[in-house]
Amino acid sequence: MLFFGREKENDCENFYFFSYIVGIKKGYQQFQEPRGTTVVKVKGIAKVTGNDTTQFVRAASTHLWDTTEYQLPPLESDAFFIATRQIVTYSQVEGYCPSALDDKLFCTNSTLYLCPAGEPTPNTFGYFTGNCVPSVENASIGVCQINAWCPEELSKSTEFIIDSNAVENFTVYLKTLVTFTLFNINSRNVRHDTNFTCRYHKVKDPRCPIFRIGDILDSLNTDKAALLREGGLIEIRQDWTCNFDFDKEHCFPKVKFNVLQSGDDKQSPGINYRSAQKYRINDTDYRTLSKIYGLRFVVAITGKGGQFDILDLFVAIGSGIGYIVIADIVCDAIFTYIHKYRERYRK
Repeated sequence: MLFFGREKENDCENFYFFSYIVGIKKGYQQFQEPRGTTVVKVKGIAKVTGNDTTQFVRAASTHLWDTTEYQLPPLESDAFFIATRQIVTYSQVEGYCPSALDDKLFCTNSTLYLCPAGEPTPNTFGYFTGNCVPSVENASIGVCQINAWCPEELSKSTEFIIDSNAVENFTVYLKTLVTFTLFNINSRNVRHDTNFTCRYHKVKDPRCPIFRIGDILDSLNTDKAALLREGGLIEIRQDWTCNFDFDKEHCFPKVKFNVLQSGDDKQSPGINYRSAQKYRINDTDYRTLSKIYGLRFVVAITGKGGQFDILDLFVAIGSGIGYIVIADIVCDAIFTYIHKYRERYRK
């Protein structure tokens, strides 16, 4: 049976020092997190189905959306949005109208207290007038009258739904530029030899800057149909972990996708927002109201760059010596009082 004496103890301590502090933790390097930004360009065209019974769009009519219609807003900082569904209410004008059945503000002439005059409606689309009137959607049902932009959303609206297969074939080009000011090094994910006909693949082509939306969605552990209908928030994380003791050309990001807001969240599903376009006809103000659902992608830049620094090396050596002293005391205690060969060690 071998006895673990002082020599083995020192070997253990030295191994810990050189392998962990210097090797694994790279205590000889100075580190800095990258700062940068990403320029985004989305491409693709899709057919859109509009469902409506009004004079503006016939039932189940088909339209085309290109980037100017589904990328809203057209320019964001380190992010982009793809609209997958819109509910549009045309020719709204300030006035008085029945509330939408979806609001569930039902009433009769004997229950006018349910429509308190002057109070805002629960959805804050307008104010109660105190009157009960027939619904625009079903005249046999009484609803509270409101003072709002009329007709109210959903009482007379058009729903546009984008073709999900077309969305999956959209592509997004990400051009990221990062800087490590401490080392005076700039880097980017688009190089002189980049093939712009490529498509990103985690294994086959991890350096390609062009991503297929369907591939991103397939990589997420979420309900894709709900995500396209209700919208969602997706993170594109670029990890710039670089060792500048080697050629800086080797500094390239690793990409990972995360869903931050799903379309089937029980508490608050998806993402949507409203936008209005105002215009005037014969001194009367009108607007077209759009409620827009879609996928919002945010690009996050993380990681760190490291480079040899003599001062950090000396600090690492100093801290390593401190660890060795502590380890020496602990090992002495173990070999003196706990190890089964403690009697031999004491001699």
